[in-house]
Parts: sequence; structure tokens; C-alpha cells
Amino acid sequence: MRTRALAAAATALALFGGSIALAPAANAAPPETGAITLDAPATVDAGDTVEVVAEAPAATDLYAYTLTVDFDPAVVEFDSAATSHTTDGYDAVSEDTGSVEFTHTRLGTSPGLTGETTLVTFTFTAQGAGTVEFALSEATFVSSTDETLDLAAAVTASTEVTAAVDPTPTPTSTATTEPTPDPTETGTPADEETDSATGDLANTGSDASVWTIVAAFAAALAAFGVVLVLRRRAVNR
Repeated sequence: MRTRALAAAATALALFGGSIALAPAANAAPPETGAITLDAPATVDAGDTVEVVAEAPAATDLYAYTLTVDFDPAVVEFDSAATSHTTDGYDAVSEDTGSVEFTHTRLGTSPGLTGETTLVTFTFTAQGAGTVEFALSEATFVSSTDETLDLAAAVTASTEVTAAVDPTPTPTSTATTEPTPDPTETGTPADEETDSATGDLANTGSDASVWTIVAAFAAALAAFGVVLVLRRRAVNR
């Protein structure tokens, strides 16, 4: 893949008249980049955009370069790759399953890039939950004198993708609860009132019977006394 990308860069240089063929051989020197970095967000939600940025912190005479980034296609999907050096350069993107290759070259007599340089920004879309490791596995850098520099070791960055949260709230069931009786309230249940009333009526009836018997007994005594008085009067006559 890297050979194909470098061939594309060479073709572009040939078409646009690169300065590589015109540069004096005595000044030939490989480019410099500094320690290449790969930056990616630590966490995203499924469906979010993920931007992975490759940078060269200290570039010197960086005329062209090819970068290959590997990723897990089950977690993220590749969307695009672009550099900010578009006004005087040429870009090419080649995608394969689980990897993407990006090539950039300057045009004509444009000078090589120097200083802190953003090489490329890869854009992905998070597909599902999981952790994806982006690995800058290969890179070749070319100077304006056609000298090359290869990446010494792979550079990685990881992103954790979390499942999207359903915005629809889950309905909760409502249960009807019986009101708690107030202990301060006093009242007599209906059945207790009936029992009390029945008991009172029974007691009242019992008291009336006693008094009725007493009254009848007193009346009998009074009648007996009257009879005795009448008999005495009859004897005395």
C-alpha cells in the first residue's frame, strides 16, 4: 500500500514539475519530523464523529509523506482524511478494510513544510460500543531532494465508544396506596356503635323490669294494708 501511495506522489510531482529533479545533489538530506504524535478523543458515544490527528512537532524540509492508520471497522467507520496544506499540495486517500492510507505532496517549487505541522486529520464515525485502537503503523517522509525517512515505531491512540443512551424515559407504574389513618382522630366504628347501642338498650330494659316488679310489689302491699284496715273496722262495729 505504501509503495502505491509513493508512486502516486511521484506521479503528481512529475505532472506538476516538482523541485526534486532540480535540487542540487550536494544538498541532499532526509527530512526531519520530530516525534510523530497521534491524537484521538478518550471517549465518545456511538454515532459521534471521531477525529484522529497526526502531527509532526518539528518538521524540516518535509515535501511529501504517506501515512497508514489501522483501526477496528467493527467499532468505527472511516469517513474522510484531509490536511490543512491544500492550497499548494496534492492529497490522495486509499481505504482498505481496517486501514486507511493518506498521501500528501507539495507541488512544483513549493518549499517543504517546516516547524510544527498537522500532517492529516482522519475522520471516523463511531458505530458501536467498544474500545478502538488507532495505530499509525507505517509512514514515509520525503524531502525536497527526494531523500526519505521512515517511521521508527508505530504510534497509537485509543478511543472508548459507549452505547448511545435512549432518550425516551421508561414509564413507571403508579400504585394506589391506602391512606394512613391519623392517630389523633378519634371515632367509633359503625359496628362498635351498634354493639354499644344494643348493650345500652339491653341494660335499660333490665333496669325497667326490676323497677316494674318493685312497683307491683309495693302496690300489692298497699292493697293488703287497705284490706286489713277494712276488716278491723267491720269487727269494731
